[in-house]
Amino acid sequence: MAMQASAGERPHAEIRRVWPRDGHIRILGTVFTGGMPDDAPVDKSWTLRLTSRERPEVPAQSGVKRLTNRLIHSVTRTSRPTPRRLYFPVVSDGAHFETVVAVRDLAVWDALPRELWDLHLVAARGGKKLTLRVGRHHDDMPGKKQIVKFPEQYKAGVAVLPYYTDGDDLSIRCARRDDANRSAA
Repeated sequence: MAMQASAGERPHAEIRRVWPRDGHIRILGTVFTGGMPDDAPVDKSWTLRLTSRERPEVPAQSGVKRLTNRLIHSVTRTSRPTPRRLYFPVVSDGAHFETVVAVRDLAVWDALPRELWDLHLVAARGGKKLTLRVGRHHDDMPGKKQIVKFPEQYKAGVAVLPYYTDGDDLSIRCARRDDANRSAA
């Protein structure tokens, strides 16, 4: 009978530090596979992908539709809606990585009343896509959602807050706030 790997043994991006300050969320960590640091090279650099749980998946557009939308955008000067997935560069040295998410990139003009973003490192190795959830599992402290609290940062009326999920993975919560109501959602 096969047993499912524990969260610490499954391939993931293990967090060492999260620093939310000065309009940025800086994340340092280590890539783990099989419970060990994985410094094997990847085909292209790692990228941090944020995926919104609330925004709908937009189907791929045909070339004609893209051209039409670009023309409408240039004539009307309206901003495009924020995509469901956002990508940020990652600097890596062997198994270790560092990435920075600017709060302004999440405090978007079309911010939803409340939005949750899940974090993954993505790359390819030998032509095979690698997608690793970002979390903290190797510290022998389960249940970080109830223990670890990060400070909120504000930009353009949106509060941005990293937090640990029930499974000790890292996500980011964004919520619209007015100046009179600056409290966590």
